[in-house]
Amino acid sequence: MRIREAALGDAETIARVHVESWRTTYSGIIPDDHLAQLSYERRAQMWHNNVAKRTEQECIYVAEDENGEVVGFAAGGPERAGDPLYRGEIYAIYMLKKFQRRGIGRQLSVAIVRRLLQAGVESMIIWVLAKNPSRGFYEALGGELLSEKAIAVGDAKLIEVAYGWKDLRALLRCEV
Repeated sequence: MRIREAALGDAETIARVHVESWRTTYSGIIPDDHLAQLSYERRAQMWHNNVAKRTEQECIYVAEDENGEVVGFAAGGPERAGDPLYRGEIYAIYMLKKFQRRGIGRQLSVAIVRRLLQAGVESMIIWVLAKNPSRGFYEALGGELLSEKAIAVGDAKLIEVAYGWKDLRALLRCEV
């Protein structure tokens, strides 16, 4: 598995991973009609913009399999809500279902953490759906359950929970 920074040409494959992983991970959590309406084209445009307009503090990494196909990605940077304690954030981390539970998520997380530490950011937060079946991943990385908030996805009212790391160096010590 190869982890590298995303390039503009990755927008379509990132979009494919994003849409497919939402459909497999959130089936039964997010309404089916919302998942069915996810658009590869709109997500590709969104990721093209994200890659093109990322700041020096933001990063997007992709995971490629042995054939050079993008099978996962993660995006992160400064915390977006003004939290006084947690200064960095993983904005998104997704993997195609058949590549989950292979350590790729950990590798992508470590890439984000290393980048945050290089920027002098020593703490981090991530928000995930409370019913996300992969939620234990963040606990396995040493994330502390911090809080929850209500959100809307389409017509669905859902709960998101936050996991935080006060010292990102501790997360690196969990590296395999």
